[in-house]
Amino acid sequence: MGTWNTSVTGNDTAEDLYSEYTAAFYKFDVEEALSRIDKYIRTEMFDESDEEEWCNYIYSLADFMWKKGILTDSVRNKAIGMIDSGFGLELWEEAGQKTLVARKKKLAEFKEKLLSPQPPKKKIKPDAHTERIFDDGDIVAVQLQTAGKPYTEQESKPISEKDFHALDGKYVLMQLVNCYASWTSSIVPEVNDYWACFRLFDGIYDAVPDDVDLLSLKDALIHQGHKITSIFNCESSMFYFKRRDYKVICNRKDLLTGLDTNGYNSIYWGVNRPWLNPDSQLVAAMGKQIVCKEFSGNIEQVEHICRYANRYGRFDYSLSREENEARYITEENIIAEKINKVISDGGKLYSISLGREIGIVTVHNGHIDNLYIEGQYQRNGFGTRLLEYALSIGGSGAYIDVPMSNNELMHICDKLGLIKVKETGQIVRMAKP
Repeated sequence: MGTWNTSVTGNDTAEDLYSEYTAAFYKFDVEEALSRIDKYIRTEMFDESDEEEWCNYIYSLADFMWKKGILTDSVRNKAIGMIDSGFGLELWEEAGQKTLVARKKKLAEFKEKLLSPQPPKKKIKPDAHTERIFDDGDIVAVQLQTAGKPYTEQESKPISEKDFHALDGKYVLMQLVNCYASWTSSIVPEVNDYWACFRLFDGIYDAVPDDVDLLSLKDALIHQGHKITSIFNCESSMFYFKRRDYKVICNRKDLLTGLDTNGYNSIYWGVNRPWLNPDSQLVAAMGKQIVCKEFSGNIEQVEHICRYANRYGRFDYSLSREENEARYITEENIIAEKINKVISDGGKLYSISLGREIGIVTVHNGHIDNLYIEGQYQRNGFGTRLLEYALSIGGSGAYIDVPMSNNELMHICDKLGLIKVKETGQIVRMAKP
């Protein structure tokens, strides 16, 4: 059990039991709820012999009931009797006189509250999504509501605010993979906190489609952190779907076979902030393909990619911010010089994109060099894809020099089946077999 402060609710037990109290009083009348709570505590947790935990239980129960306007005389009298008798205070004495005095003060304030008129009775409902939505495999059309919202995903997929707002009232398709319970009440097992897991399809429709070729649907790509997937979870609440004029098109549970649902992302319908909203996330996931091609951007884009690749996770805390910045600039000047030299010697620059260019590499006479992937994309296999593409461009004699200290790049080379051709000092030349 963890205790944070001297108040009656400043401990792990009180916090954990709060959800159980809510479930019990939501499902049963007061007397039945109290009986079930007490039975659960005594059977599964502790009894009066554990004075510290018993205090946490009785005091938190009395506090909960008082706030909800349902405190009974029996619970009030039990809590006040424990306070007046000094029940459980020996453990606070061990923490020192100052802590004991603070605890006694909190208990006196708590007693005063319990003796005061309690608030009007409040409706008790778990802070949870207590019902499953849709059936596994249902394909659902959901309306975009972009009007008046900022587009918050420029880094992921740049589009104008005008184009974003023009999508208002259009539809996207998603398929329910499953509903799962992230929490189940121990006292009332039928009370669960459900979350819905969906698969988002690529495509935006002017109206609810009635003739879509389901077998031709492609997955949209949602990028959050280090995971790029079509799978996302959200609140299991029909409230949000009704507001978005949803329509169940059909059920195709067979399309879920073999679907990888590990490590999904999250899109929360109830979050609408200046920096984040679900419609921006849905729109940003559309029309994305991982494409390798000859780079067609400008020098500023190259500098952006190299900057975010070079600095990712490399802040040296033994140096000041200014010293780190100076180190980065020196390194990035060297990177720019190397890339410019390859280009001036007749080499070419290639890129990998996901809505925009996120990585680059140079190829010159079969020599692959200057492979840089923006930090937030480095664990999604983009480096492997771009290197594999560069090897195909470089031809039969293609090779890459790898610093022996660069374990990640060495690992990529191993995955692609490259072999060690030559080792010079701290550099290993890796080439096609």
